[in-house]
Amino acid sequence: MSITQPLPFQEGGYTVQELLPGIYGIDTAGEESMYLVCGSEKALLIDTGSDPAPILPLIRKLTDRPVELALTHAHFDHMYHCDEFRTIYLHKADAEAWKRVLGPIVFVSTAGSGKKPKHYDVKNWHLLAGGDEICLGSRTLRVVEAKGHTPGSILLVSDADRCMFTGDAFGSGSFAWMWMPGCSCLSDYRKSLQAMCLELDVHPDYRLFGGHRIQGTRSPAYPEANPLTAAIAHDMITLCEKILAKELQPVKTERNFGLKTYMYRYRQAAIVIRRGNIR
Repeated sequence: MSITQPLPFQEGGYTVQELLPGIYGIDTAGEESMYLVCGSEKALLIDTGSDPAPILPLIRKLTDRPVELALTHAHFDHMYHCDEFRTIYLHKADAEAWKRVLGPIVFVSTAGSGKKPKHYDVKNWHLLAGGDEICLGSRTLRVVEAKGHTPGSILLVSDADRCMFTGDAFGSGSFAWMWMPGCSCLSDYRKSLQAMCLELDVHPDYRLFGGHRIQGTRSPAYPEANPLTAAIAHDMITLCEKILAKELQPVKTERNFGLKTYMYRYRQAAIVIRRGNIR
């Protein structure tokens, strides 16, 4: 290991802190969260965020081991700096959906952010499926499928550290975005959540680290936020069922990228969705 600055520290738009021994949370000013998991042989960065500054120079201040990258899903705010890594893992369903829907979404999101578009060589990435493992030497991360937010969204589980990295599978404590092209319809999302909860319920004491950690802390920006727990996933299942049964009315209507979306809420769970996905 080669930590060159005392923790926690800030550098440019990044804030770094040690969450568990050898596991670092990296947050951007844009509310994106990445995680560096260090093993005895190599390290794994989970997602990259989209801060303008490169991410790898920062990672090099935390470890001198080879660093690979795993994406919880293929959205712009989780993968902008993929070009800095030689070995990249992505679920096969997101790779299959890349040309059809996810690639165009990433391009539009990049343009909308004002950042320079990048080429993503998805065909040469390492494709994952549920049950696969990424071995780092002293640590192993297990892949759990979490289809919904994208076709190939995943959870990455470290049983040795009793934690899970959940990306945007069911939000980070405030709401889940299910309005974007490529998101599952609500009935399919409910089935995926039910399968996810089988995994979550087996490990009720595991810590959950989402893709946007600040959204799990109550503030004026997120007045109804809650810490990310399995209870939110269970409430999300009930929320899906109540929306499908037309038992709830939206609490908010807004436009995202020109599309009309609706927010529904039940207990700790909230979802932002288009009418066409309510089926």
